[in-house]
Amino acid sequence: MILLPASDFTIEELTQAYNQTRTDYLIPMPMNPARLQEYMLLYDVELNKSRVARDGDNIVGLGMLGKRKSTGWITRLGVLPNGRRKGVGGAILDALLAEAQRCNLPDVWLEVIHGNQPAHELFQKYQFRQTRELIVARRPPRTARNMSIIKDVRKIQYLQHDEMLELHCRRRERTNWLNGIETMRNVRRLTNVLLDDGDDYSRHELTHLSGIVVEFSDGAQGWVSYQATTLQLKRICVEVLCGDPARTTAGLLELLHRLHSSQDAAVENIPDDEAWLGFKQAGYFEVFRRIEMVRESVVE
Repeated sequence: MILLPASDFTIEELTQAYNQTRTDYLIPMPMNPARLQEYMLLYDVELNKSRVARDGDNIVGLGMLGKRKSTGWITRLGVLPNGRRKGVGGAILDALLAEAQRCNLPDVWLEVIHGNQPAHELFQKYQFRQTRELIVARRPPRTARNMSIIKDVRKIQYLQHDEMLELHCRRRERTNWLNGIETMRNVRRLTNVLLDDGDDYSRHELTHLSGIVVEFSDGAQGWVSYQATTLQLKRICVEVLCGDPARTTAGLLELLHRLHSSQDAAVENIPDDEAWLGFKQAGYFEVFRRIEMVRESVVE
């Protein structure tokens, strides 16, 4: 077995290998090449710092490394069925952590699906510690609505991409890699890069961020940002500036879904806190959970 930079492989080869690592996974989450390219652009994954394990001519595993300032992020680590129980996962993780050290990244983060005990134990072996559980949730269109919350709205302001980025820069809660300010900035970068490359990509997927800022009659305030496509709302983020977290979150989301009543909604990596209660009041249901983990002081 040898480890090679992921940049030595085509996006099609990486996509096929990734999908094969997930054939019997708890949450398969298959991708196509366009979606994997989007993933790498949004989350600052660097293929020259990522690794592919190969046994002869066969790919047996891969793992990717994202890099932002002094922080690293390990993602899409997986082993194909014919490479398991041979130390492939540990070898890839070793290589990614060594790359993080060479890049002077003192902290490395990752998420593991709740219930994936073998992966969780592997990361603990490498001194990753659990920080919190994060929820992946969905909301089908035309869910029953809470009219009383909507009647409490005093003022609403509609914002566009750059204005929403300014609000994201001032967020008070600790964000996860998937919903951090860098990801939100990359929404526009994704649009520009794919169009410049002449990628055959549906233009309705290449929207920017939108959002609303709301003040309620009881003095509660908050905002919600999102990316709207024809079929789905995604990259949904909510911040409550003042007021009851659950009630205010629910009110913000009810307004959002009145603006986009026909779209399905997907939200990733919500902390399990009071705001999550507001998501549930607005019709969201839990799909699965991720365990966020960090390995600190990688640099010696």
